[in-house]
Amino acid sequence: MNNGMNLSTLSLSTANVSVLLGNNTMLVTGRLGSLNLIDDSDMYAIHPQFKQILSIEGNNFAEFSYQTFDPTNHETYTGVKSKVHLAAGSIKINFLEEPLHDIYLFLIKLARLKGVYDAATQAAVQRAQEIERMQFDVSVKTPIIVFPSDSAYSPDRLTLRLGELSASNSFDGPSSTITAGLTGIQLTSDFKAADGPSTLKIIDDTDIFADIKQMTGVDRSVDFNRPDSQVGNSFTWSKPVKLMSLS
Repeated sequence: MNNGMNLSTLSLSTANVSVLLGNNTMLVTGRLGSLNLIDDSDMYAIHPQFKQILSIEGNNFAEFSYQTFDPTNHETYTGVKSKVHLAAGSIKINFLEEPLHDIYLFLIKLARLKGVYDAATQAAVQRAQEIERMQFDVSVKTPIIVFPSDSAYSPDRLTLRLGELSASNSFDGPSSTITAGLTGIQLTSDFKAADGPSTLKIIDDTDIFADIKQMTGVDRSVDFNRPDSQVGNSFTWSKPVKLMSLS
C-alpha cells in the first residue's frame, strides 16, 4: 500500500534452503517456489487476463546449489575449489504502464536502504576477488514480456520470449573453456479473430551460441602465436526468421 492506496500483492509461497557442513567443505542447496504479483489497484480498468502482473512458468522459480571442495582430500579433489549450479524458470510479466509506474514510485521510497545495499555490494566485490577456479553451470529462462494491445478491454497482446540463457565452464590444466548460449528467442502476436483466437509468429526459434577459451601460463619466450583468449560464435534458427509489420 502507498498512502492508503492499494497497489499490489507480492507472494512467495514456498521456499526451502539447506546447509550441510563437512570437513573443510560446505554444501548449500535451495529452491524457491511459486512467485506472484497481482494488481490490487482499483484506479485503472484492467482486463482480468492481465491482473496477474508477474508469475512464473512451471512449478519452481529457482533451484540453486553452492559447493566447496577440500584441497587436502587428494582422493576427491580435482582442482576445482567450488561449484555453483543455478536453474531458474521463466518470469512472465504483463506490462501494465500505470500499475507498474505506481509500484516504481513506491520502491523509490526504499532508497533509504541504499546504505545496506552499498555495504553488501562492497563485501561481495571483495569476496569475488578471492574466488579461484570456480566451476559453474547456469540455466536461466529469460522473462516473458507481454504487451497488451488494450489492457482494459481487449485480450490481444504481443508476447516477447527472449529464450533460455545457459552458461557453463570447464577446466583443462591451466586453460578454461566457457560455453554460453541463448536459445528459443521468439516474438508472437495473439489476437482474437472472427473465427476465434489466432497466433502470428513474427520471430521463431532463433539461437545464439558462443565459446570462450582462456589460456593461462603461456610461456611467451617460447610460444609467440597462441592467444590468451579464443572466441567462437554461431547464429542459427530452426525455421526462417519472419519479420512482419502489424497494423
